[in-house]
Amino acid sequence: MSDATALKRKRARLACEPCRERKRKCNGESPCSTCTSWGYECHYQAPRRVRSKPADRGTSIRDQNEPILESSPREVGRFTETLEVNSGAAFVRKIGLKVDPANAPKLNLFGWNVGRRKSPAGLAPVAAFPIVEILSLMQMRTLANVYFSKVDPCYGFIDSSDFFRRMDSRWQPNAVESTYDGVLAGVAALGCLFSGTNINITESHLVELVRSISETHIGSVRPSLHLVTVWTLRVIYLRTTAPPYPCWVASSTLMHLIEASKLHQLSTDDDNDVDIRRRLIGVAQHLNLWISYDLGLSRVPLCSDTLGLPSSRPGDFTTELLGLLPVTASLGPENQRPDQEIEELLHQTLNRSHTKPPSLLCQCNLVLCLLRRLRLTNLTASPTTMTKVLDLLKRSLCASREMVADCSPWHHVPNVPFQMISIILEMDTSPALELLPEAMQTLRVVASTYDTETMREAYNTACLLILLYERRRRADTRLLSTVLHEYQQSPATESSLQQMATSDEVSWLEGLVADVPTLQGLDFSQFLQPDMLRMSPDASAWGNKSS
Repeated sequence: MSDATALKRKRARLACEPCRERKRKCNGESPCSTCTSWGYECHYQAPRRVRSKPADRGTSIRDQNEPILESSPREVGRFTETLEVNSGAAFVRKIGLKVDPANAPKLNLFGWNVGRRKSPAGLAPVAAFPIVEILSLMQMRTLANVYFSKVDPCYGFIDSSDFFRRMDSRWQPNAVESTYDGVLAGVAALGCLFSGTNINITESHLVELVRSISETHIGSVRPSLHLVTVWTLRVIYLRTTAPPYPCWVASSTLMHLIEASKLHQLSTDDDNDVDIRRRLIGVAQHLNLWISYDLGLSRVPLCSDTLGLPSSRPGDFTTELLGLLPVTASLGPENQRPDQEIEELLHQTLNRSHTKPPSLLCQCNLVLCLLRRLRLTNLTASPTTMTKVLDLLKRSLCASREMVADCSPWHHVPNVPFQMISIILEMDTSPALELLPEAMQTLRVVASTYDTETMREAYNTACLLILLYERRRRADTRLLSTVLHEYQQSPATESSLQQMATSDEVSWLEGLVADVPTLQGLDFSQFLQPDMLRMSPDASAWGNKSS
């Protein structure tokens, strides 16, 4: 083979329709490895054209009729080198296929947020009215206070003194509309969201005004700081209530606007809003990274970021949240992380101090992602690390219920409990399973408080996962019980097995260990003791512990 032939692109000549629509790698088989892995219905639009190779000596008929591929097919279920490596949805799908392929949940972001909340009957699509016609100054002030008491402590990218000054000026008789109306409307919309479990006509008008201003003011001029702030508020609202894909589009647009505005670059002038810009860009990056990770889609990195992290200030926890950015960004699929590095990142994240409930849930979300990465390679962290992990999971469940009681529907309020249930089932250890009732209780509290279709689907899927694991466990228990009942040792057999514990057998096993590197260091003499050879119906429990 010539060098030119060896450097050909490594892809199938004809991709199936699901891979074409999702722009994923397809190996051209029927079904292809991607559809098999993700549960898609693999089909081709047109008859597959197969160009046969010249018949060589010893070439089989199957080899002649297979499509020409320059690379080997991807293994089924292999996510470690794909965009989906950080996706909780991919992990749930994978463990479902492992336990019960026929009844495994379809690929979906269950519990991604609380979903679309209930609205009054007959609520028609609204138009974008001026903000002074939607709210009075007193109503605006009330909603702004809700925002700055619940949202701003962890997403602190708005100068509160400047905001209230502009708010008072906007309701003056001679005030005119401007881009900052979008900031006022975005703050008020999130204030409504964090004030009640149902959406009302006022919130609908505010959301429509934010959408109108954010899309209308994208022109040929460089985006302003206020326009980027409007888009950030819009992405926060969508991340909490909307389906995943519109949120990903809005988040990607926000990142492109930041790049076009050059807010991420240091200016030569004495800029007094550097800290606000750092906070704004940090929150935008945080949202874009995790939305892209969850969906398994590409993110929008900034070509140059010289601002760095913002400075901390009393009563503000934004720096806790943004302190997770370096580890989060390092998990990109383009970075091939060995298992040892993933475990070290897990240690770093666990050792951080997060005090505010939203910040604590963000820390837990990152820990769950790192645990999924380790479980994909069937590795388990050390007992000391797992003790810290379980402590963080328990505190995060308490934080989730606390925010539900406080009417603070952060997107991690349902997302963390649901993803926690999937990782607990996959870990399959007694200390982890002890957290399962509390995780289900927390998810039920969220689902009952925000009675949306999204939450009902997430709760039912969690119940399905537990049912699949329970059925699998019962089937395994029946099988082990049958084996023990039919092949339980007789006294004569037990006596003969005890006589096998001689130095010759130990020497033979030691020779076997020398030939198998993965068994080196294991003392087999302990397994030849009479107590270990006396099998009983409880042996299955011992086997589970040893595994």
